[in-house]
Amino acid sequence: MIYLTICLFFIIVIFCCIYDCLKPRNYPPGPIWMPLLGCLPMYWWLYSKYQYNYRVFQALSRRYGPILGLKFGKQKIVVISTHDLVKQLLLRDEFNGRPDGFLFRMRAFGKRKGVVFTDGETWSQSRRFTMRHLRAFGMGQSIMKQQLTVEAENLVNYLQEMSQRGAVKMDRVFDLAVLNSLWSIFAGHRFEYSDEKLRKVFTSVHEAFRQSNRTLIKLNVAFRLFNITGGLISQMPFLRFVMPELSGYNDLMRIIRELWSFLDEEIEVHKRELSDSQPGNLIDAFLLEVDKNKDPNFDRESLLMLCLDLFLAGLKTTSDTLATTFLYLSLYPTWLKLLQTELDRVVGRSRAPTEQDLPFLPMTEAFLAEILRYFIMAPLGIPHRVMKDVALNGYNIPKDTIVLFDSHSVHFDEEYWDEPSKFLPQRFLDEEGKFRQNNASIPFGLGKRRCLGEGLARSSMFLFFTYVIHYFDLEVSHKHERPELQAYDGFTMSPKPYYVKLSMRSDLKD
Repeated sequence: MIYLTICLFFIIVIFCCIYDCLKPRNYPPGPIWMPLLGCLPMYWWLYSKYQYNYRVFQALSRRYGPILGLKFGKQKIVVISTHDLVKQLLLRDEFNGRPDGFLFRMRAFGKRKGVVFTDGETWSQSRRFTMRHLRAFGMGQSIMKQQLTVEAENLVNYLQEMSQRGAVKMDRVFDLAVLNSLWSIFAGHRFEYSDEKLRKVFTSVHEAFRQSNRTLIKLNVAFRLFNITGGLISQMPFLRFVMPELSGYNDLMRIIRELWSFLDEEIEVHKRELSDSQPGNLIDAFLLEVDKNKDPNFDRESLLMLCLDLFLAGLKTTSDTLATTFLYLSLYPTWLKLLQTELDRVVGRSRAPTEQDLPFLPMTEAFLAEILRYFIMAPLGIPHRVMKDVALNGYNIPKDTIVLFDSHSVHFDEEYWDEPSKFLPQRFLDEEGKFRQNNASIPFGLGKRRCLGEGLARSSMFLFFTYVIHYFDLEVSHKHERPELQAYDGFTMSPKPYYVKLSMRSDLKD
């Protein structure tokens, strides 16, 4: 009897393993699935070779096609490549869901809250409320331009102070300026460069978004704390009980709790000072909504998640884009001189740049447009989820499949870009040297999930960039290791630490 039981057990195990390896009918082509692991063994091997998530998926797409079907653990994943397919599907509502895995709920107290990783009515309600009040408190208006000018001036003063001490570490130098450009609207105040507590929070944010050396030693290079699909802990959540340290669970919770604590203190300050008068910022408006509304989408946890989403989304990509821009300028100083010459011709030396100068700075606008095309901080974007069973080009994509859109393939598609692997700002200029928009470039996404802070990000990037090159010359610091354009992989691409020697331009020293 015992042998019969053992045999039956193994038969069931074998049957389950075979069943786990079966792909749904007409599922998009991809590597074979292993029991429990899916395509993870293939992914591990390719990641050790290519070192970047998007390159792994591109290697597989070259073999299996632009609609790539995968499975990580129990999660089905489809990767969409090429300009036409990505743009087509970003505009389809059934592709506008967000993942509902362990990691995405864990960051929100086991629930679905916020504006980034929610969908359906929760997302619609949060986005409408957020956009309405951000506009009410200055987003896209003259008050935002004034606040950006203040931040640009403070950034220049900070860089001048830092440059007097030696070469400036540039990879994180824009964090505070970028955050303040949003926070003054969102929370009604700004942070100071001397805020040590905020510096610690920034360190946690950067650690969360990229692979840390400690995690590399702990486990396989394929899994970051915030892997694009949720990381190892999201694919196999039971590991938090078996190996909480090795799986990255302990690190993940430490970072999340630090961010929760920081933002909760911010909310508490607003709550103590809140009056029934007209709210002055988005946090106040939300708190007033909490007091008069029993809707679960308007409670303290929802506000905390909204703060977390805007804090992270408003900070990381714009800051890293600016840092990468100046990294490129330090390595290719010819561009710096060309842009400074245009700026001096249009703005002169007696005043600072303003956003009103933008139409008269075609090369600067083209340079920044090419930066956004060439250096893609989030090459796979934020993961989507199909809301229902979908038929696509003869393939079937089951409901709840995660969909990753390869933005890198969009911006490097040879059908739309001439020599896409070359950095050529001239591609955004017409025959008369005027700026020419190219709709093939979609750095902020498309459709209903398009970045809600696009206007602020573009304004911040232009003003901070032009202020720095207006007031400073820069060159690579020879006292430090020569910087490289290869970034850290993670949820976003993060520039590696680099140092630049900044010097006030000669005719501005007085």
